[in-house]
Amino acid sequence: MNHLIEWNASCVDPELTQLNVIPLEGDRPLDYLLYADNLPRRNGGRVCDRILKRYSHVNQGGWWCSGVDILTGNEDLWGCFKPAKPRLSSHSNKPIKYEHPPQTTTGIFALRVSQSIWEAIAHRHSVTLSPEAIQPDRADLGFWEWVIDHHEIPICITEGAKKAGSLLTAGYPAIALPGINGGYRVPRDQWGNRIGKSQLIPELQKLATPGRQIYIVFDSDTKPNTIKAVDATIRQMGYLLSRRGCHTKVITWKPQLGKGVDDLIATQGVEALHQAYQVAKPLETWRAISHSRLTYSADFNLNCPYLPEDLTIPEASQLVAIKSPKGSGKTRLLENLVKQASDNGQSVLVIGHRIRLVESLCQRFGLNYMKAGMGTVISSPGEGYGLCIDSLHPASSRAFNPNNWANTLVIFDEVEQVIWHGLNSDTCRQYRVAILRSLKVLLQNVFISNGRVVIADADLSDTTIDYLKALSGIPLTPFIIENHFRPTADQAWNVYHYGGHTPKQLVKDLENHLASGGRPFVCLSAQKLASKWGTSTLEAYFKTQFPQLKILRIDSQSLADPHHPAYGCINRLNHILADYDMVLASPAIETGVSIDLKGHFTSVWGIAQGVQSDNSVRQALARIRENIPRHLWIASHGLNRLGNGALSMSSLLSCSHRLTQLNIRLLQQSDFDDVDDLEMGFQAESLLCWAKIAVRFNAAMTRYRESVLAGLEAEGHQLFPVSPHRETSDLVADHHLKPSLTDLIAAVRDRNYQTECWAISTATDLSDLEYHILQKKLFKTPSECQSLRKYQLKSRYGIPVNPELVTKDDQGWYQQLKLHYFLTVGRPFLSARDARIAQELGQRGQGSLFSPDFNRSQLGAVVGTLELLRIPTLLQQENREFKNTDPDLQEMAKLALGDRTAIKSIIGIGLAPRSTPIMVLSRFLDKIGYGLKCDRLQTCGKKRHRVYQLLIPDDDRNLVFQQWLNNSGG
Repeated sequence: MNHLIEWNASCVDPELTQLNVIPLEGDRPLDYLLYADNLPRRNGGRVCDRILKRYSHVNQGGWWCSGVDILTGNEDLWGCFKPAKPRLSSHSNKPIKYEHPPQTTTGIFALRVSQSIWEAIAHRHSVTLSPEAIQPDRADLGFWEWVIDHHEIPICITEGAKKAGSLLTAGYPAIALPGINGGYRVPRDQWGNRIGKSQLIPELQKLATPGRQIYIVFDSDTKPNTIKAVDATIRQMGYLLSRRGCHTKVITWKPQLGKGVDDLIATQGVEALHQAYQVAKPLETWRAISHSRLTYSADFNLNCPYLPEDLTIPEASQLVAIKSPKGSGKTRLLENLVKQASDNGQSVLVIGHRIRLVESLCQRFGLNYMKAGMGTVISSPGEGYGLCIDSLHPASSRAFNPNNWANTLVIFDEVEQVIWHGLNSDTCRQYRVAILRSLKVLLQNVFISNGRVVIADADLSDTTIDYLKALSGIPLTPFIIENHFRPTADQAWNVYHYGGHTPKQLVKDLENHLASGGRPFVCLSAQKLASKWGTSTLEAYFKTQFPQLKILRIDSQSLADPHHPAYGCINRLNHILADYDMVLASPAIETGVSIDLKGHFTSVWGIAQGVQSDNSVRQALARIRENIPRHLWIASHGLNRLGNGALSMSSLLSCSHRLTQLNIRLLQQSDFDDVDDLEMGFQAESLLCWAKIAVRFNAAMTRYRESVLAGLEAEGHQLFPVSPHRETSDLVADHHLKPSLTDLIAAVRDRNYQTECWAISTATDLSDLEYHILQKKLFKTPSECQSLRKYQLKSRYGIPVNPELVTKDDQGWYQQLKLHYFLTVGRPFLSARDARIAQELGQRGQGSLFSPDFNRSQLGAVVGTLELLRIPTLLQQENREFKNTDPDLQEMAKLALGDRTAIKSIIGIGLAPRSTPIMVLSRFLDKIGYGLKCDRLQTCGKKRHRVYQLLIPDDDRNLVFQQWLNNSGG
């Protein structure tokens, strides 16, 4: 065994290897291994024969590695020996690659470094290496003492001495653990029961100084059980490091690039490590993203472009989970399962999250979409239906009864989105408790009666499987079908992604593509007329630019309009789209639709503004199955956050719990008699699943562009950044030049939006009865939609509807007015308002509340917090001048910044730690539509201060307040 060759293969500097590794043979390895005082020995002190026999294999030689004891600065007795001929484990019968001294406490590998490596590390981290720091009499020249003293130097933690050597060689201070769990101790009694809290080992405690950055660099494995073990260790050790004030990050890379960090460097070069280091994820982000993984062991491991249609699933398997790439035939496999169930006289229920997509699945499966009144009874064996999860409750027009579906095949296609829709969507909020209760009863009835649940998703995760298992209430072993297929270079998409703050360069290139005869399919994240980059605006713009082209807009409005060409097209897309030169599609068809048209479209384009989840963007791009170029602009950050925006489940849930308790106390103070009868702990498993998906959603929104691109790359697609090009017409203001693209699109948007606002204000007035009848109508014309909107605006504000009111409502005026009203003139009615809403939620939930919905519905905590900060008092001082030096503003800012997490949870605004009093006040005023304007500069001594005044909106809100007061307080 040549240790120099082996360590060189791991890209370790030869001098570093010679400083830390020595070859041993014969009895010498025993001297390094068997030194513990408590080893069983004979009377003469010799180790007993049983131990010598166990280690007899080391006589054939190997190499020994040890470093420095950072607690003492001396050479470390502890280390590891790699035998040339390893022995087999008595438990697993697998070779034991490394031997550590028995009956001793394990340590770490803090390897000795040469002065040249030390200097390279100092240079990489911009730290001066003074001659005084080098101590020639020390085994490591004083290197580790220098690292410990410089808290600004990050430290990497890996597993295995060679990996630490490769990191040190690359310029990164690194220590190695003998195993992934070697960084902390769990106190246990003699029976193995835990008897105390976990603690970092002393060596890590010395390294983990407050403020230091710690990078965890464990292997990138593919085995599910190993992934689970590594993830659990990172969570635990990362938590302990964070408790000591360290900023912990996790370095990850694709498994195909190499298992260990030394493999990564050896196969991809040291630049691959530098890149992975630069994009290392903070611990909270990594933890949030980890909830997206599937670590269950697969029963069928496949690697094929299309799922086999003849897969045999054991009859005893009641929960079948399918993870397979987009366009790989999941729906076709489900179709076969439905046919088998129907042939056997088994009822089928398909549950989705979008009406038209469920209808499309039902047509493909030969089932009926459940209409009003059809959910109370199954008329014949083998009957099948489909419905949206929104209707999965008895009070829906479908009158769904979960007790009617015993021994049923239940199918959830795109299950990740279906479950999330049920847990978080606005359309489910009113009856969410009833929906989740019905879902639980349905699953329990199906499983108890030997039925089957089949779930499928390209992004299937442990989170969803764990949730369905928890709802079932019985021990279930899911049958997992996982297809690991990744497209080859010829099969993968070429994805051309754009940077910048807006998609104007993409739209310009799209316009050039059309001009040159291209036929694009365009995926957009917005459809409202107020959106500059939505379906309606871009449709009008491109129709103006290319009047000769046939352009089809597909969104929720056009699909529901009987007079629009897109009406009813979902089930006939492959036939209809062939007649069009350009298609603009909203998220209405982001999932569950397969467009198999070949040779028609020349490209797919996408604009992701940060509204959809990251996997929804990838789903939308995959609707066109043909491998044609994809062009994509993604916002750098998403627009939405959930809860307090936390990436940590503990933070998200604890803040949510505290807010719930605060809202309950406020209701109790308002003499709400029924508050004690409300069950706030409804379905802990649903709340846990909500939190898991919420933190991964928040993590993706925080790094939106990066998340979408990483997902596309993980699917095997090729990414190509588009170089920015200078657009003179967009940068130079000159009346001789033609208007810029941005100006043209804005003009189209404004013209169409003003027309729509006018149409709403002049729409036919509806009576209460007409409104309720029309609201239940599934398909509506644009004029009917405008009449509905006008009715809603009149009911909401109580004043005449004009175009200005429509615009203000679209800009969030109602939320501003509602908070302002209950903060001021409507304050006496706040308690009654919150109690009434809580009572309505409780009645629909049969006495139970889902805490995220309950917290969103209440205003008492928001108003109370603003009162504590004295915002109402400041609002009364209309003529006051405000400065950062004002004592009351400083006190307000100190109070707000002292608990920024609570402010984020309750009011929904994030405050930067160093925000000035004026900045803090401005954020709070913005919530009610007020602002601050700088009036002048004031000199005080040698300092100049900005002086501000309240910017009071002149928007007729007092008329609305008066209407609300006249209507029993609002």
